[in-house]
Amino acid sequence: MERSAVRPVSIIPLWRLIWIVACVSAGLLGFEISLMRILLVASWHHFAFLVIGVALLGFGASGTVLCIFREWLMKRGEAALFVLTILTAMSMPICMALAQQIPIEARFVPTLLLQQLGNWVLYWLVLAVPFLLGSAAIGLALMLAADRVALVYAANLAGSGVGAVLVTAAMYYVPPPWLPLLMCLLAIPGVLAVRCGSLGLRIGAMVTAIACLTLWLWVDPPQIRSDPFKYLAHVRQLEQQHVVRRLAAEFSPRSTIEIYRGDVFHEFNFLSIDAVVPEVDVILMDGHLAGSMLRVDRVNAGDVVEHTMMSVPYALLPQQPRVLLLGEVGGGNVWLAQRHGAASIQLIQPDQALLRLLNGPLRHDTGRFLALPTVEVFTADPRHFVEHTSSQFDLIQLVSMESMTAGSGGIGGLAENYLITVEGLTSSLRALTEQGVLSVCRGIQDPPRDNLKILTTLVVALRRLGISHPQDHIVIVRDFLAVCTLVKRTPWSPQQIETVRDLCSQRDLTPVWFTGIRDNELNYPDEMPGPSGALGDWYHEAARQLFSIDNASAFIDDWMFDIRPTTDSRPFFLDFSKLRSLGALRKAYGDMWLTRAELAYLFVLSAAALVAMVSVLLTIVPLLLLRSIRRSSGKRATAAYFGAIGLGYLMLEMVVLSALTHLIGDPIHAAALTIATFLLFSGLGSMLSQRFIVRSSPIVSWLIVALVIFGTVDLLVILPVVNSWAGAFSFTTRCALGVLPVAPLAFLMGFPMPSGLYRLNRAAPKLIPWAWGINGFASVLAPPLAIALAMTWSYHITASIALLMYVAATLLLPRLPAMQDASAS
Repeated sequence: MERSAVRPVSIIPLWRLIWIVACVSAGLLGFEISLMRILLVASWHHFAFLVIGVALLGFGASGTVLCIFREWLMKRGEAALFVLTILTAMSMPICMALAQQIPIEARFVPTLLLQQLGNWVLYWLVLAVPFLLGSAAIGLALMLAADRVALVYAANLAGSGVGAVLVTAAMYYVPPPWLPLLMCLLAIPGVLAVRCGSLGLRIGAMVTAIACLTLWLWVDPPQIRSDPFKYLAHVRQLEQQHVVRRLAAEFSPRSTIEIYRGDVFHEFNFLSIDAVVPEVDVILMDGHLAGSMLRVDRVNAGDVVEHTMMSVPYALLPQQPRVLLLGEVGGGNVWLAQRHGAASIQLIQPDQALLRLLNGPLRHDTGRFLALPTVEVFTADPRHFVEHTSSQFDLIQLVSMESMTAGSGGIGGLAENYLITVEGLTSSLRALTEQGVLSVCRGIQDPPRDNLKILTTLVVALRRLGISHPQDHIVIVRDFLAVCTLVKRTPWSPQQIETVRDLCSQRDLTPVWFTGIRDNELNYPDEMPGPSGALGDWYHEAARQLFSIDNASAFIDDWMFDIRPTTDSRPFFLDFSKLRSLGALRKAYGDMWLTRAELAYLFVLSAAALVAMVSVLLTIVPLLLLRSIRRSSGKRATAAYFGAIGLGYLMLEMVVLSALTHLIGDPIHAAALTIATFLLFSGLGSMLSQRFIVRSSPIVSWLIVALVIFGTVDLLVILPVVNSWAGAFSFTTRCALGVLPVAPLAFLMGFPMPSGLYRLNRAAPKLIPWAWGINGFASVLAPPLAIALAMTWSYHITASIALLMYVAATLLLPRLPAMQDASAS
């Protein structure tokens, strides 16, 4: 009797369930990717781990709703699907608009901390609503599918993958604020397959919903509210006051670019105090100040560039140097190289939209610097270029590092940078000529951190090249604004050291490190804090310690901030968080310690704790209060199995996302490709799983074992090889090559979930919502947990733990309620 009671499936044809689930899933995944693009403009990071976690919070909470109202929803299957589909589609633009009214900030002020944290929680809860409604629709369809649950689950995964692809394509044509409305239009056709009233009624409801949304958004067009501490917020205030105007804008999955002009703009990196302040246009990328564009039309007009720290290495170069500019934006470094008679200038810029602007509508404002005869422009990721170029250069300038700040309250530490890693800097050093110079200019911080991490990473890179005395290959000078670190593959000669001394004297620069530096040269003329009783500043002391094999590790360990060398497996250059230093910060700065702390790691840990707490309250606690769950004999095994595969799946997805970000060079493209690949091929695995789960449970266990073995080889061997080999290919080719090693892994990962659901549906169908909720809870926790593990140790450790979750799932699968248990009862 019980088994027939859970089979109202026959009243809803399978194709209609598949269509509804595919439409809703496509809209939800498109909305998920849209949030990442919007957050890159609104805040300081795409927060992919939080977006994914909050999306899955909705999925987990839907399990609670389905479990509590199971019988009521099952009796009203089609009507409930109709309402949930309409609400899901409508909630996407509405909740995005509501979230924009909640002030969230990345910089936390102690007196406002509780209010700021509350705003963040409320912000994410509002954005979780579409995922709650959509996943409830999907979960209900799974319940109505009964024995055909694997095929409907496959439609969920495949539809999600299609949505990720479609939204990425739309980003080239649709401004970011309008993407949620587009995803609404992608989800709402699902109502056409639901037989709730006449076809005319369904079409009328859909058209009415779309018309209401369109009217609302026409009256009040969607906008992205920027963090008040971002440069974009400052520029928008100036624009409202009619002090500045926007010259041009471009948008794509990679970035939102805006260029502004106004007499108030005089930003130019590391300009000396005696220089004439230039007139510039500012270039914003995702709301950050990416660079300044000099208003010049010839080389002689750009003499201001001679007064920057970036001009320092030219005194040490041969005549007519070959120059490589990695990440150049506004052209200032091009004019600098031109003034020094560069024989060739290769400019590497990964954002094609920016190059279109500079070559197109803005070409007259830039002096056509991209069209100069000595300039060659490459649209490429800087790391890929230095890895695969056959040319050698007299100067390689890491332009993308030329910034004043360590990060926005440390939240910038969540970003992954594969150029400033041991592997990336090793490739850059290999691209130098015998006497070539690698130049890194970076703003000064107090206490020091950015420039110390650059130094630790360079030291390891030099040692990897077989250089046993890196101190002979590095020169460091500074002024009151920035530190300039110059590196060669060969030791600096005595003549070059004397040139550095003369340069420091002429330009009032402060020597930090070079071979034979004298005590009377230290910390002068710009004095900065240093160790008690020492002549030099902390930069000099750090260099002295880091060049010592015996002292380097202890110094890195004892320093207030995390300055460990960054690697491809831990590419968080801007993460300086160190938990054990919080006590010292509180002692030094009192109640204002939070304004001095690097918050990236703390933010991830706090996010993990908050989403886990909310998820427990919305999923686990309500379900445990239900008598049917409490009395179910298989709930512990069910929780363990579905929790393990939830953790394993999402942690592996975050590892692959990082690897594909390295390969593709852009987090949004990488996120879309990762999600699409995982879900499309997991969907295929889910479809084929029905054959195996009907035949034998041991076959599924062996498939999970195969997943663990292949995953180990794939993540630790194949993907790193693909990353190092495929960087020279086009963007499209890199995307295709990125799919190849991931697809088999994702295919195998499609088996565990439907296998478990099938067993539950045959033996204990009331546990399906419990399994769905537990899997959602584990999936919510997995993304921030994966990032925290990667920031603490590495992505290799994260991958290993994820694969151990699948080992546990192999052992737990036979413990799930079995079909014979149901028949026995």
